[in-house]
Amino acid sequence: MWARTRSGLALRARRWRFRHGIAARQVAIRSHAPWWLKLLVAAGVMALALAAARGIYDAGRGWVGLDVDDMQAEVVSLRERLSVVDAELASMRQQADSAHSSLQIERTAQEQLAARIRSLESENARLREDALIFESLAGAGSSGIEQGFKINRLVLEPDGEAGRYRYRMLIVRQGGKADADTKGSYQIVASIDRAGQGATITFPPDSGAENSRLTFRHFQRVDGVLTVPKEARLLSIEARFLQDGQIRARATASL
Repeated sequence: MWARTRSGLALRARRWRFRHGIAARQVAIRSHAPWWLKLLVAAGVMALALAAARGIYDAGRGWVGLDVDDMQAEVVSLRERLSVVDAELASMRQQADSAHSSLQIERTAQEQLAARIRSLESENARLREDALIFESLAGAGSSGIEQGFKINRLVLEPDGEAGRYRYRMLIVRQGGKADADTKGSYQIVASIDRAGQGATITFPPDSGAENSRLTFRHFQRVDGVLTVPKEARLLSIEARFLQDGQIRARATASL
């Protein structure tokens, strides 16, 4: 039995070699190609595919009216126009800044000129007052008026801030012959109303204070600023001219 099985296997092997071996009825003979040739062929096929895709893309672009070259040229043109507009805008801004600076300079010059005019007008009025004072002093000297002092043109007005007031006055020496300078001092006594109660404040508190001393021959202008508490209301002031602690002249003014 073992021999029979062995002969059966040998028969099957001969049949398989007959069908698939070199003695088979259909035998295919293939030549062997090198790897670089296969790579070259694959690259050629890929190039042809890319060329075909490019052609299809260009054809499709022409069908829908899309031209990238024209669009790029339009973009370049728009960028050039934008640069021109930016340059014009910068130039106009520079001109506007120059005009604004010129306008500010003109306004400043006008303000300075107006201030100078006001100063000249004030100086002119002061000179006129001086002329009138000298005329009155000359007339008083010739008429033999007794020597004395007088406070003229005492003015009181707000100074723009709460509690601040500006005063002006003219202290005149009249009568007699002014051979030497007159020395003295002045005081401002302010009458105020604080919560319904009256009170007085003296500026400066000491009649011999350095900032209140005066030395003059014929007349002396005095102006200054006094400050009262913000909760108080200024009613009036009394200006005093003192010599050796004695009041030689006085005048009052109110708002």
